[in-house]
Amino acid sequence: MAQIWCTVMDKLQYLLYKKQELAPNGILPDGLGALLNEAGRRGVIAAGAIGQTLPGFMKLHGILPEATLTLAATDQTLLELCGLPAATIGYPMACYPSEGLYGADIIAEDFRGVDVSFLERVYQRKHGISWRVIETKRCYLREMELSDLPRLYELYQDSRFSRYLEPLHPWEEEVKITRAYIEYMYRFYGFGMWLVKDRVTDELIGRAGFSLLEWHGQPVLEMGYAIAPARQRQGYATEVCRGLLGYAKKEGLGYEKVYCFVSRGNLGSIGLLGKLGFAYCGECMRDKRHVEIFVKEV
Repeated sequence: MAQIWCTVMDKLQYLLYKKQELAPNGILPDGLGALLNEAGRRGVIAAGAIGQTLPGFMKLHGILPEATLTLAATDQTLLELCGLPAATIGYPMACYPSEGLYGADIIAEDFRGVDVSFLERVYQRKHGISWRVIETKRCYLREMELSDLPRLYELYQDSRFSRYLEPLHPWEEEVKITRAYIEYMYRFYGFGMWLVKDRVTDELIGRAGFSLLEWHGQPVLEMGYAIAPARQRQGYATEVCRGLLGYAKKEGLGYEKVYCFVSRGNLGSIGLLGKLGFAYCGECMRDKRHVEIFVKEV
C-alpha cells in the first residue's frame, strides 16, 4: 500500500475541518487525533479552520480545493464546498442531531475505524482514480479504466485467453458498459472484475475478481480469472487466486462462500481449484454452456 499512498499523496495535501464544529468542547472525537497524526506522518497537512468558511480558509492560505479532503459534521460546511472539487467525509455528531450530511461523499460513523487507506480511497473515488486493491508477489490488481480498453481488446483477440470468457462488445457499446461498470459496480459494491498487472513492467497480463450472480434463487459471490497466454503455466493464476481469496476473507465482502463456474473441459482451471481447496458441488447451464460448479468457504 505504501507505493499507492505516495502516488495519491502527491495530489492530496490537506486534511481540513472546522475546529469549532468537530471539537465544540475543545476535544476532538475519539480516534480523530490519531488519524490526523497518521496522515501527518504521510505528508498530509491537517488544518483546522477557526471562525471562517472553508473556501475562505483555502483562499487565505493558497490551498487548492482539489488537493483537500474535508471532515464535516454539519450540512452548512458541506454546502460551502458544493461545486468545488473537494473530497468530503461526513461525521454524525450527537450535538448536531438534525444534520443529514447528504452532501458528503461518504459518511464515517466512527473515526476509530478509519485509517489513511480509507482516506485514500475516498479521495480516489472523488477524483475518478482507480483503486489498486490487491498486491501479490509479482502482480497487482486494480480497477478498470476506460483507457485500458485498447489493450484489453488485444488480449481478447487471442483465443487461448478468451476461449472461456464472454466476448467483448463492439467498441462504442463496450465503452458505455465499462463506464457504467466503473460508476456503479465498483462504487456501490467496492469490488468487481479487476485488471491484473505486472508489478515491475506494469504490463496488463489478465483479468480477475468477483462478480455477483443468482444461483438457486440466491445471490452468490463468483470468483473469475484469466491470465495472458505468455504468462500461463508459471503460477500466476494460483498467485492471483490466492490473493483474491485472501481479499474476500480480509475485507468481509458479505459472503461466507466463494463460487467458481468452470466450463466443462477447462481442465487447467479445474485442477487449480482443487489445489486451492474448492469442492465440486454440481453442474448447470450458463450462457448455453455446460459448467461445473465449485465452492470454497472463506
